[in-house]
Amino acid sequence: MPDDYNAALQEAWDSFCDRIKAAGRLAFRKETPDSPLVRAEGVRYMARYISKAMDNEFNFADPLYPQFWVLQTPTNKSFGDNPDCTYWVACADGGNDYRITGNRGTVSWVSFKVGDHVLHNHDLKTEWDGSFVIELSATKKPGNWIKLDPGKQRVFVRQFFGEWDTEEPMRARIERLDLDSPPPPLTPKQVIDGLAATAKWLEEDSAWWPRWVDSFLEHPNTFTSGVPAFTRPATDPGYDGNQALLGRLLNFVGWRIQPDEALVIDVKPPEVCSYWNFELGDRWWNSTDYRYRLSSLNCKQAELASDGTIWAVVSHQDPGIANWLDVGGNIEGSVNQRWVDATESPLPRARLVKMSELDQVLPKELKRLTPAERREQLRRRKIGVDRRFPV
Repeated sequence: MPDDYNAALQEAWDSFCDRIKAAGRLAFRKETPDSPLVRAEGVRYMARYISKAMDNEFNFADPLYPQFWVLQTPTNKSFGDNPDCTYWVACADGGNDYRITGNRGTVSWVSFKVGDHVLHNHDLKTEWDGSFVIELSATKKPGNWIKLDPGKQRVFVRQFFGEWDTEEPMRARIERLDLDSPPPPLTPKQVIDGLAATAKWLEEDSAWWPRWVDSFLEHPNTFTSGVPAFTRPATDPGYDGNQALLGRLLNFVGWRIQPDEALVIDVKPPEVCSYWNFELGDRWWNSTDYRYRLSSLNCKQAELASDGTIWAVVSHQDPGIANWLDVGGNIEGSVNQRWVDATESPLPRARLVKMSELDQVLPKELKRLTPAERREQLRRRKIGVDRRFPV
């Protein structure tokens, strides 16, 4: 560290600001449609990435002093975040032992993952009151245990909510077992290195996700199975290339829908499936607003036809049925769909029709909602968000 730490810190700050400014040009990429909404969403997407990158690469990046942090929130999103899911991340190192303690709550499905090692919902052993302990170490431990590989790694936790407004969230904390002193005072070098790492992760990570939506839109309004063909390093906390390891099977559709059109989706869920959902993403592969709009449906929220089929309508206008996915003014975007702990992965069917044709396409038996029922549906949804992200 140079003796003149003031100059070094100033240089690090200037470089950080310059790199963030340059990275922000992604919001104006030519591959993404030019509209006021899309450009505004793009600039906000990049601005939100600053705090996310700081948390990932600086604030919570020390595996000697681990702390869970919330990766995705209703106002800070990326990589096709699932509106049903609360994501937590912490750092660990294979040279240390860790313990996670908490309570399972009543949330629909939970998962703990470190590298290629997972502890899924049905494997988590809890006490009568829902409490649990998970050991993380290089050597096997009795009970709930996740193997740690050598070096620094991410502990990634998912909890999927079905009934947002009634399910109790999981509680958990992580600690290093041999921790016996607080972290040393902050140094200029830590800040310099942290700002550089933050800028690098922001530059690289933010650029990937719009490309995913590009790939879905190569065949618009048609579901495809699996992740896009191009690959990327699995270095960020959100990316998981091995979908089977996560116990999930994914299907995607990139959509283009005009205000007088609707995308009608139908599929019969597998008989064996712990959880499934449909979620809307925008052109930056962020979930669209799920606090005040119906931007997702899951196995506990959706109304099914008498034969067990889920019918959903993606549109600008309210179609009057319970299973509406509101595009929120977007003309292009994606629907991400997953089956979790399922024995098969049926591919949903998608058909683009005129809004005026909906009555001819949808089964007559589907439940219709009054305006008052729609307002109550949205009200309960917001209550669920507030329960999951309390102040």
